[in-house]
Amino acid sequence: MAKQAEFNGLRAKMYEVAIKENSQSRKQDLNAMYGLLAPQKGERILGIGEGNGFFVKSIADAVGAKGEYLVTDPSKDQLENLVKRVDVNQIKTQVAGAEAINVLPQSYDKVWGFGCYHHCPNQVGGMKQIYNALKPTGKVVICDVFQGSKLAEHFDSQVAKYCVTGHEVKFLSDAFAKSICTLAGFDESKVQITDLHQKWVYDSEYDLGRFIYNLHAMVNLPGSESEKIQQTLEGCKRILGVEKVNGKYELNWPMKALIATK
Repeated sequence: MAKQAEFNGLRAKMYEVAIKENSQSRKQDLNAMYGLLAPQKGERILGIGEGNGFFVKSIADAVGAKGEYLVTDPSKDQLENLVKRVDVNQIKTQVAGAEAINVLPQSYDKVWGFGCYHHCPNQVGGMKQIYNALKPTGKVVICDVFQGSKLAEHFDSQVAKYCVTGHEVKFLSDAFAKSICTLAGFDESKVQITDLHQKWVYDSEYDLGRFIYNLHAMVNLPGSESEKIQQTLEGCKRILGVEKVNGKYELNWPMKALIATK
């Protein structure tokens, strides 16, 4: 999906720090997963670009011991970190991007991806692999950054410039998202796109800035680490918007969900 080195090394280490320190900030993302994917006991689910592991324990618990969650990611480092953190029998891993996954045809009930598909260098090929992996009546849910959003602006103006690996990607448009689904074999009438008005919530502005700094490995910002964290925070305020609600700091994280049923 992404160039393999992109989430290895320092990028993977800093991502792991972010996930461990602020696991509670993304409760709305978990709610979106439960609502859209709705994993059930005994299901076999395929995860695309899921090496960071944020959703893995929740999905594994939902499918239970008789189910399976195959977590795929092009980053060997991220998958190694994942299996150290989450150790249950129903989790399997495979080092592969979406366009290169190796599974039996029609073997999965659902496919899930969150914030990853813009890294896929062959988005049509990736969706064809997803379609082939799904059982008849199977469903794919891809939540991601879309073109023209404030989140795309954040990535293009901040992450692309200051991330240790850069961020040269291809964000989907609504039209192209639907096109890759129909090219893969989905009936266009069974493809939908919905807005996700996500908010990430933090105890302090510092926690917010530190989380985004580590999540996106913004080490190419000038100054000391504390200065880099402050600059990350200011960029988030300026582009995405931050609001204090009931003593917490809410960061706007606008995404869309692409949902297609076979």
